[in-house]
Amino acid sequence: MSIVTEAKLPPPHVIRLQGLDASRSKRIYKTLSNLSSEAVTSLKNKDMKGFSLFTDKMRPLFSYITTNSVKLSDHVNEETAESKANNSRDDDLLRSTKNLRQNLRIIEDAIKPIGALPFTPAIFASEEVTNAYLDFLLPLSWDFNYDALILVNLTDARMLDYVTGRGQKRLFIIGGSLTKEIFDERLDKRDVTYWFYPDGSEIKELIRSITGRPPAKIVTIDCGHEKIDVETAKKMEEEASLGRTACWQRFNTVNRSDTSGILDNLYSLATLRQTSEFHGKFSGIPGVVVCPGPSLEKNIDLLREIKGRALIICVLHALTYLQEKNIIPDIVIQVDPKDLKKDYVEKNGQPSDVWEEWIVKNDLSKIKYFITSAYAQPAIFEIPVQNIFWMNAGLPIGKYIPINITDYTRVGGSVAHSAFDILVEFGCGPIALVGQDLAYSKEGNAYSVGSPRVLGRKKGDAFMQNNYGNDVEVKGHNGDPVITSEVFLAFANLFTIFAERLQQSKIKLFNCTEGGMYIDGFTHCRLEEFINEECKEPLENKIDEIFSTQGIGEQESKDRQNKINKFIGQCIILTDEIRSLLIKTKAVLEKKLKTDDDIHKFNKFQNKIIRSMGKNYFYSLALQKNIHILDAGLKADSSIEGQLGFHEDFLDRVEVINDHFNNSLSRQKILFKKII
Repeated sequence: MSIVTEAKLPPPHVIRLQGLDASRSKRIYKTLSNLSSEAVTSLKNKDMKGFSLFTDKMRPLFSYITTNSVKLSDHVNEETAESKANNSRDDDLLRSTKNLRQNLRIIEDAIKPIGALPFTPAIFASEEVTNAYLDFLLPLSWDFNYDALILVNLTDARMLDYVTGRGQKRLFIIGGSLTKEIFDERLDKRDVTYWFYPDGSEIKELIRSITGRPPAKIVTIDCGHEKIDVETAKKMEEEASLGRTACWQRFNTVNRSDTSGILDNLYSLATLRQTSEFHGKFSGIPGVVVCPGPSLEKNIDLLREIKGRALIICVLHALTYLQEKNIIPDIVIQVDPKDLKKDYVEKNGQPSDVWEEWIVKNDLSKIKYFITSAYAQPAIFEIPVQNIFWMNAGLPIGKYIPINITDYTRVGGSVAHSAFDILVEFGCGPIALVGQDLAYSKEGNAYSVGSPRVLGRKKGDAFMQNNYGNDVEVKGHNGDPVITSEVFLAFANLFTIFAERLQQSKIKLFNCTEGGMYIDGFTHCRLEEFINEECKEPLENKIDEIFSTQGIGEQESKDRQNKINKFIGQCIILTDEIRSLLIKTKAVLEKKLKTDDDIHKFNKFQNKIIRSMGKNYFYSLALQKNIHILDAGLKADSSIEGQLGFHEDFLDRVEVINDHFNNSLSRQKILFKKII
């Protein structure tokens, strides 16, 4: 059973990046401490129904902690900068956390024997026993709304009642004796999404296709008289894990970014050219995607030969190594929404600033064409290259800002997918991958020399284990087995999906990485062979000629600028409206609210804020996480003090979001004054 028993705080620079909300985090841990005490009391009284009730109240809070890296060990076990300044320590939090850890150990010890009992479907006759079994199987960080439960060989419909009665929303039902009619009847009028398949062959694709927030955890329960064999169970678990990883990659590409990123870039979107203007313009021109995998060293000199005979697009993390070898790619691409000014790597045990040590020190003035995404950090649009274009990368921003956006690009899991898709959009063919290992080298390296990601990114490093999943053995480029990670394997699967979609286009795809993983759908060969067979004709000045062609007309450009400028003005009015509502709502909150009726009246004020923010897509996206933890907190702590505390934390976060949006929009307004 997975139970959170201890939290270790990341280094201070990571905390700063995450924007750790200490006040809300402390409240969450104190609430968990109280709930864990109630759960232990229920255990002592042999009240298993009460035990399940209190643990289920804990689960969304633990889910929030684990998915958002909210960790308080530093506040509990070590002196913080604030405590040193005040010569004080949060003893109340210390006691609460100590109590929580003790209770979690009691809970774990109490339910552990259930796992040793031989499973039989007869347990479904007892709701109490079934719930005890679920308490053992489901981690305390389980989120009933989003995490996925796989029921295998289900023979008793009562199991559906038990899991959905506790709030489970996503069910995958594999095999068993029940029919779809029974599921429809049983789950009718319940807010439950279920998928029913006779076997688990489609489980990866089913999970990958989940819309909305992907599951952070997946648990499989074999509900049959006879267990499925170990090999089948292992295969199903692996497929489910791969599906989950792929789902998260797609979701993160679209939703992970700081939603104000678009608002910070409105001026750039209005004044710079979009990649879709060059759709199909490079037809018949070979394209090469250069990635920072460890095998890049084998082919670095050959890239010099291909220059001028193919369109070379290089991901930003591979650029340093190319420049060291005096190779200037035609295009450099960076689409990650993360602020590189706040990107750190460990160097000699200390945080090292990637922006200062890597980007600024590189001579970027020779880069003619740079591509980034609409939601990239504003600093990316300021780098000293000759020309910057932007791509939409699958985010439907055209629905939310008043300009017509044609988007041919698809969502991928990494910048390499975006680079590949750009070449497809441009009409390039054939297309080759270089340095796209997606696997560890024999030395355990995940990235090439020269890449800033080489630091802390080796096999076995904590970062790789925490962020890239378990190690997996797969077929390598030359047929020999190689070791990869779950995330890298998901990336390879996305390339395979892209290849399947391109079958009818007749575009030839090559993997010239000469190392790493074998990618289905691609012809595997040496880069030298690709150059000799597919890159025979010199391009001369074709690339510059194509990029210099006229994009949108002057009038259309002016109309776009005026529309976006008007949109900015409307958004600023909304931020002023929300600020006014916040002042009124906080004034109500400062009154002594003592009854449920007082809370109800207060909710009316707060809901006005939520409704107002719901008018704007970017506000809605920014609010999702905060509404989630507000709802979880209100369900967990029914006391007046606890309810007001979670409301206060929520309003504080809304204020931060609103101020940030207002500042972003105001800066954009000033920029537009220069041209309008």
